[in-house]
Amino acid sequence: MNTYSINGKEITLYSFIGEVAEAGKNMETIVSGGGGAGNSSVHISSRTVVHDQIFLIDKDGNESSFQLEDFNVACRKGNNLMVIWGIRKGENNGPCIVAHNYTTNETFYNDSFIKRLFRRELPFVVIPIAIIAVIFFAYKFYLMMGWIGIAILIAFFYRLLTLLNRRYKNKIKEFKHSINFDDFQ
Repeated sequence: MNTYSINGKEITLYSFIGEVAEAGKNMETIVSGGGGAGNSSVHISSRTVVHDQIFLIDKDGNESSFQLEDFNVACRKGNNLMVIWGIRKGENNGPCIVAHNYTTNETFYNDSFIKRLFRRELPFVVIPIAIIAVIFFAYKFYLMMGWIGIAILIAFFYRLLTLLNRRYKNKIKEFKHSINFDDFQ
């Protein structure tokens, strides 16, 4: 059990290590679309989600099953595998985020679940206040400099969001590299 903190979120990692007794894989294709009304064109997209069903037996003979979504874990019967899940402070459960195959020395991450674990939720009141502030500043910049002021404001917010997103991605990358699988044995 290890604890990590990113963006003020404290996450405790738990693991189960065992020999693969059985492993199965299913694929799900999700199709979505829209448009087609009036003169608009129809847009259709699809994505495939891999579902891994893995049964592990630890050294004491305890069996546990894991349903992993979007990992695409490469393992077979007899491989030694560890599954790690994270739980936020104050919560009772959390998603599986890492699978490490000791036999092949391969590691599989679910980046979207890792990002969700460390995402900072804004209080509901912050969003309307932010919208009002943006409208206020846009109006003031428009009065001072016209449309050039609006363009400058948009460029400023775009750059700010880009920097924050890059910092967040770097924190996630640091987190992934900081996991020492030997600490879980």
